[in-house]
Amino acid sequence: MMSVLVWFRDVSPLSIQTGARHLQLLLLFLLLSSAARSEAATGSKSPGGGGEAYVTLLYGDEFLLGVRVLGKSIRDTGTNKDMVVLVSDGVSDHATKLLRADGWIVEKISLLENPNQLRPKRFWGVYTKLKIFNMINYKKVVYLDADTIVVQSIEDLFKCQNFCANLKHSERLNSGVMVVEPSEALFKDMMSKVNTLYSYTGGDQGFLNSYYPEFPNAHIFDPNVPLEVLKSRPVPKMERLSTLYNADVGLYMLANKWMVNEKELRVIHYTLGPLKPWDWWTSWLLKPVDVWQDVRVKLEDSLPGIGGGRNPKNELLVKFLFLLPVCVILFCYYQSYCFRQRSLVLISRCFFHFQAREFFWLHLSDFIMRSDQTFVLQNQILIQ
Repeated sequence: MMSVLVWFRDVSPLSIQTGARHLQLLLLFLLLSSAARSEAATGSKSPGGGGEAYVTLLYGDEFLLGVRVLGKSIRDTGTNKDMVVLVSDGVSDHATKLLRADGWIVEKISLLENPNQLRPKRFWGVYTKLKIFNMINYKKVVYLDADTIVVQSIEDLFKCQNFCANLKHSERLNSGVMVVEPSEALFKDMMSKVNTLYSYTGGDQGFLNSYYPEFPNAHIFDPNVPLEVLKSRPVPKMERLSTLYNADVGLYMLANKWMVNEKELRVIHYTLGPLKPWDWWTSWLLKPVDVWQDVRVKLEDSLPGIGGGRNPKNELLVKFLFLLPVCVILFCYYQSYCFRQRSLVLISRCFFHFQAREFFWLHLSDFIMRSDQTFVLQNQILIQ
């Protein structure tokens, strides 16, 4: 005990301060390590770290599988850019947790009400897509709808300047794939015009066509132009994307083939409302759905039981739908069997009734004939 007291007496205050500082550094290191492990376990990231990002939007759980497959297709290109999904209040906590586990950065947002009164009910919150123009944490974002899939790397889209989109039929831009340089001033200007600019669709796409009226005259974006040449040119206000970056399945259906080289496709867009690729019947109707399904089956088991895009509720429904026709066939067979049995019983009864009636009338007529003969004999005897 005395030796310990002597040791404390001989220790200098400077040594004590140095030891305390080392202890503080050790505790700080342990806290940072714990936070890093927690972040890795939850799959969460801090937005805006890379300056550029891929972005999509999710209103509800109906398109959850679409977002998961889209994310998988983006990751398979080898990108190291952020993947951000903007989710509304209609997205469940389970879906949010699953998206984080898949590597998405989840940002919760409130819906922007559609100012157009004459619109489909499903377009109530589609103006929320305009919020990508206000993602000022990023220098540039590539937006993709949840019903798209990346077939090849689209990193070259980040070379596109200001605003880029694809021109569809009727010289209208499609908002399913866009390159945007977010700006608070640009977003505020859009918000000031949402009540006045006409929307031919009653949604965000129609508004953007009115907001960028000169878009059909924009030049085609060429990703192969050297950087030196780009710097020597004036910065364009907007550029048009090739069909390769937004291949519409609806147009494929019209010709039953792609009108561009299929091997050069970058993004496939499943635009047909009732024929989304996650609906089980679409694989039998549309060949391009096979591309989406090939990516779906490769989905990792980010959470237990969801590998390959499985959903326990959907699997139960599939089992029910599989057993339903079997039950219907068995029921019809049973009904047919019962009908045959009733028919046999009815036929037997009719046959028995017919035989009984024949037997009755045969014996009755025989009895009458005998009675008549007896009566005649008796009369003859009396006459004699």
